[in-house]
Amino acid sequence: MEYDLNKPVIFHLSKNNERKEFVNFRKNNPNIIYIDTLGEQEHELDLINNPLLISHSSLSADNKSPVKDDYGVWVFYPWKNTAVRILEVDKYSTLRLSRNHNLITSDEENILKKAKIGIAGLNVGNPGAVCLVLEGIGESIKLADFDSLSVSNLNRFRAGLPDIGINKAILSARQMLEINPFLNLEIYEDGITPANMDTFLNSPKIDILVEETDNLKLKIQIRRLAKKLQIPVLMVTGNGEDIIVDVERYDLNKNLKILSGYLPDDIINKIEAIQKGQGTYEERIMLARDFMGKEYLDSRLVKSFKEVGRTLAGIPQLAESSFLRGAAMCYFTKHILLNHKILSGRYKVSIKGVKIN
Repeated sequence: MEYDLNKPVIFHLSKNNERKEFVNFRKNNPNIIYIDTLGEQEHELDLINNPLLISHSSLSADNKSPVKDDYGVWVFYPWKNTAVRILEVDKYSTLRLSRNHNLITSDEENILKKAKIGIAGLNVGNPGAVCLVLEGIGESIKLADFDSLSVSNLNRFRAGLPDIGINKAILSARQMLEINPFLNLEIYEDGITPANMDTFLNSPKIDILVEETDNLKLKIQIRRLAKKLQIPVLMVTGNGEDIIVDVERYDLNKNLKILSGYLPDDIINKIEAIQKGQGTYEERIMLARDFMGKEYLDSRLVKSFKEVGRTLAGIPQLAESSFLRGAAMCYFTKHILLNHKILSGRYKVSIKGVKIN
């Protein structure tokens, strides 16, 4: 049996042909780890559907509901060499997302589930992508990144040494599929390019773009195209321990300026004039600083830009900022998709002001 090493193999036991395929698969792959907690899942689902049945004894880890051999779904994860038996699609979704209620209503859940989301840049986009899947936001998601995980990413990227060398879009997709194997994911391993940008945004058309690429020229090009297509754009930037959130509601205002006017025209012109192989590394780093505007950045971060290429190998980033970015990315995406009042502009999110109550 041939399969994609980066996609789960799904066997629906209620379908006679797939049940037979799984029997043969298990016979031919005895060294795979098989995890079967379907009885526990069914019991937990019964309690979710009938909360009045909940008691101390009903919550015991030993409780199981009887299940038949032709019930449920086996999901094989090639990169884990592991197969897991879970409930059918709708029941699995009900069980998995049950603790979202009533913080997310059933009507909101249905809207969010149908969303089509594009995430360009998975270094920062990774925690946001995982957060979206955990909350059941977007069953069709496009992921784009050309870069692979390196050891220097392990101060902030949610991964480990066994993942070194794996493309970040693929690695993020694996993490997402381990949460929801029924996701429809499109992976752009070459990242965003001028050649694939239109396809990424428009085939099929996404409902929101999360833009976290490092290429300054592409950051402007993809915004111009998103503006033309009236697709809202979200960008979350690390700012020391804090973050900055940029929201561009091109879906509401087709005349909105790039980065809601926070990016001066002279900086846009300098970026668009960049030619491959021309200019110094220091000039590019300063443009990266000016893309955000040093007046909005943490003082330590501003000083660090001048040290890149001298005493620093790259622009510093912290784990708490990365995870905060993921949470903010999920929050703003959710509320934009629900048509809540999220206006275009720049938002500063800080944990420095946290005080004891």
